Amino acid sequence: MPASDLVTTAQAADLLGVRVSTVYSYVSRGLLRRADEGRTRQQGSRFDRDEVVALAASHHRQRAGTFELSIETAITDLDPAGRLFFRGHDACELAERHSFEQVAELVWGTPGAPTPWPSLDIDPVLYDARGVPSPTSLRSADHIRRAILTAAENDSDREDISADHFRQAARRSVTAALASIPPRQRQSLCAPTTSVVDRLWPLLSERPCGVDEHRALQVALVLLIDHELATSTIAARAAASTGAGPYLVLLAGAGALGGPRHGAASAAAYDLIRDYSKGTLTIGVAPAGFGHAVYRDVDPRAEQILLAVGQFAPDVAELVDDLALQVRRVHGLAPNVDLALAALSISCGFRRDAGEAIFLLARIAGFTAHGIEEQGHRMRFRPRAAYRTD
Repeated sequence: MPASDLVTTAQAADLLGVRVSTVYSYVSRGLLRRADEGRTRQQGSRFDRDEVVALAASHHRQRAGTFELSIETAITDLDPAGRLFFRGHDACELAERHSFEQVAELVWGTPGAPTPWPSLDIDPVLYDARGVPSPTSLRSADHIRRAILTAAENDSDREDISADHFRQAARRSVTAALASIPPRQRQSLCAPTTSVVDRLWPLLSERPCGVDEHRALQVALVLLIDHELATSTIAARAAASTGAGPYLVLLAGAGALGGPRHGAASAAAYDLIRDYSKGTLTIGVAPAGFGHAVYRDVDPRAEQILLAVGQFAPDVAELVDDLALQVRRVHGLAPNVDLALAALSISCGFRRDAGEAIFLLARIAGFTAHGIEEQGHRMRFRPRAAYRTD
């Protein structure tokens, strides 16, 4: 095991928040294993950092009905006070200054890689597939999931789990997704170097894309790239820990993201805004689009996206501000990114399900970063159940 993955007894005690003597008690009770059995106690023991962090997490007081997982990461730093950082850079500042592709490359550890990403040889296959009738119940995000699978089918190296191939699989999956969603506008194949935002807009809206609309969609995509250990990211990392190929990692995350309590939550927030605009909403229970499991108050992603929406749709921004004020008075909750995605969708003329598609397309980048980071660790996602009789 590399020395960088080991911690001393004193460091283990610090991570666990206990005395050194308690660390040795954990060893004698089988709760913690020495990583170097050959060393004497006088020489000082060393421990697997991941094992120590996992033990520390298991000792945290848990909320009823939940469990907590702690994993070291260099990708995203989420401050409950309302800050978000990608690789040490303020995510809101990145969203204002850089394209989705540039920030994706940053979180993958390849800043400065060529962008926009070129379209790939599988695009015509997917364009042909769009002419084949599909169930009307398919959401735009479902087409993205199918595109990931198609990208895998067209990649002879699909099982390659090297970091370079993880990145290439993500680029292929994003460009495949952009070729698979049925467009709202008449269009031909885009130029090979067209940006993700430019290719995505006509898939979601029948309207021309103005400068401010383009910026707002770009901001949303960048801010949704990653959010630490969201449920779908845990699913992706768990798949990666088994040695699954990059496309399977993406599909694991994409499946978990599709639930109405996660990536698809913006649809309910979309309905909420519509009902409020008609005066038919009664704010009796905590509504969709408000509150967050980690942020104590403001979700910086919501704040940034809503500011961008206000630049071209002040009426929608004002309506959402008024709704947010009412919800804060009744429930003390602040808007989250789901409400912001819903506001973006309404103001741009997107369909109700567009928020999930934007979320999933962006999070392909985050799943990839976590899949790369998980390589080199043993298969470590094996929680135990508390058995009960009914």
